[in-house]
Amino acid sequence: MTLIAWLNGDPVAELNDAGQGYMSLRYTEEAVRQHGPGSILLSLKLPVRAAPYPGTEAKYFLDGLLPEDHVRAALADRARISAEDTYGLLKAYGLDCAGAIQVTEPDQGPGTRQGGVHWLDGSDLKKAISDLPAAPLGIDVDPGVRSSLGGLQGKLAVVLDSERVGLPVNGAPSTHILKPARLTDEGIERWPGIAAAEHFAMRLTLLSGQSKGMKVRAAETEVRDIMGRSAILVRRFDRRRNGKSLRRIHQEDFGQSLGITEKYQNNSYEMPRLVDIAQLLVQHSTGIAMQPLLERLTLGTLLGDCDAHVRNHTVLLDDGRVELSPAYDVVPTAAWADHSRELALRIGGEVFIDDVRDKNLVDEAMSWGMRRQAATMIIRRSLEAASSLMPVLLTESRDQGWYHPVLGDVIRGAEERIRALTPR
Repeated sequence: MTLIAWLNGDPVAELNDAGQGYMSLRYTEEAVRQHGPGSILLSLKLPVRAAPYPGTEAKYFLDGLLPEDHVRAALADRARISAEDTYGLLKAYGLDCAGAIQVTEPDQGPGTRQGGVHWLDGSDLKKAISDLPAAPLGIDVDPGVRSSLGGLQGKLAVVLDSERVGLPVNGAPSTHILKPARLTDEGIERWPGIAAAEHFAMRLTLLSGQSKGMKVRAAETEVRDIMGRSAILVRRFDRRRNGKSLRRIHQEDFGQSLGITEKYQNNSYEMPRLVDIAQLLVQHSTGIAMQPLLERLTLGTLLGDCDAHVRNHTVLLDDGRVELSPAYDVVPTAAWADHSRELALRIGGEVFIDDVRDKNLVDEAMSWGMRRQAATMIIRRSLEAASSLMPVLLTESRDQGWYHPVLGDVIRGAEERIRALTPR
């Protein structure tokens, strides 16, 4: 059984079911001829070659196109297949994946069906959000929903047109990701104020990147009230408007790039580690590689983001360019007392965020190959940008109506960490 992987409308690889949850990947003759052996097309881990990649090598990239754990299980249940059936899941939901890849049966390419949007009225939107645990991505609202997104959090891949929100159907590209706050069984937010806190962190990162000399980028976000439930709306950076049409931009997370399933670091010598991400960027990037990574690390650390795991770091693969993507999922998890304070990826050897000091940030950057003086300058500039922006964003939150008391905890924690992280 064979599926076709399409990139911007071109068939670039055959995916063959190898059994037991594995799929092999073979680039098409045209892709090999056009791009050349060794070029980067789908994945840093799978450069173009004539020989097929066996299932054991292709698995990490292909599984990375799909959600994880209970979300994957819910999608599989709706498709009446096993959660281990990567082939079946991509066949069912591969028409709108993260990045530019689309997966279809050989005779059902992107041009063979008419994509569209199922615009959601109030009741449809409420159903899509309330059903998320059991029906991810809105699959119970419209049978034409064929989207797939990685991760564990309940979310919707949506199309935004002014104030209208819709679900893409039959392979139409989504423009935004809508993440409603997770609720407990009692109907209260599991992490009170998380939409406001994430938006604050994302805005801080975005605006810091616009400061003189800084290179970090971040996705654009906003806070919305959806049927009385707070949510964060994220503009997809892997979609680019081209006149009236929408172009997909290819990407992959660094779990796919490294060929691993682990998201969290468990020791100092095995992947994933920040140094593994940095080394891949240095090896493949067509622009400045380490500076935006260090700026993002510094900002995430001062904000208290303990969950910046390897799948929350992404590389863009666009027309031969390889570069770190805009930041996303920057959540100041340390603001909630009952959230783990263990770092997803260690910083300069430290395991917990409260133990990270300026020395650890500098040592981490130097392990990537940066000079001490350059690392110190980048860290200091990032801290100064954040310090100046926090009061501005607090005022913005009140003026625009997305303030939540948790922002006070975020800022107090950030101010403490800035003191600890400022190079002496």
